[in-house]
Amino acid sequence: MSKTIVMFDDKDREINMSLYDFIDEQYRKAIPIIVCHVTEKEFDTMKRQIKFGALYERLPRVKVEDLGYNKFRYVLVYDKLENNLLVSDYDNPKKIGSYRIDTDGIHYDENGYQLTNHPDPLHFFSCNIKVYTTETYEDIIAHYESMQTKDVLIQQKTRELIELIGHHCRTCNTVCTGGLGDNNNCSKWSHIIS
Repeated sequence: MSKTIVMFDDKDREINMSLYDFIDEQYRKAIPIIVCHVTEKEFDTMKRQIKFGALYERLPRVKVEDLGYNKFRYVLVYDKLENNLLVSDYDNPKKIGSYRIDTDGIHYDENGYQLTNHPDPLHFFSCNIKVYTTETYEDIIAHYESMQTKDVLIQQKTRELIELIGHHCRTCNTVCTGGLGDNNNCSKWSHIIS
């Protein structure tokens, strides 16, 4: 499971829930969010900072090199204009082509921009919540692709079940609607769908 630290308006803290559940909750509520990747070592540094009150980036006049972590490794951001999530490859900031996540799943846009090379990146930075995670760009894509695969499988099985509904029972020749209540009308102990 990934490790996740969230910077809320007034407090920084590690959360004990799945990064994806947290992201999905914020997305459903249309709360602007930005997610950055950190290494395990950087995450440990951040946890120590939280124990002393707050992440160093909240301190006035702190230099970027003194943070102990990279706060610019953007991996996911809420796009309020498009109402979706833009996934950015932090290792290839100038790459053309990006993934977007919306209510229909994850989609690849071969002409899409990364956050770091977007023509108007400023509309992304009015985020309410900043998140740091040990999940990588590849981990995030793999998770949402697997979720999309599960959704497709569920839809396929649902269609198969719907196709079965309305067929006749082999044993008693009555129309079956697929409900368990239909078993009472069958003279056999099982209601076999044809």
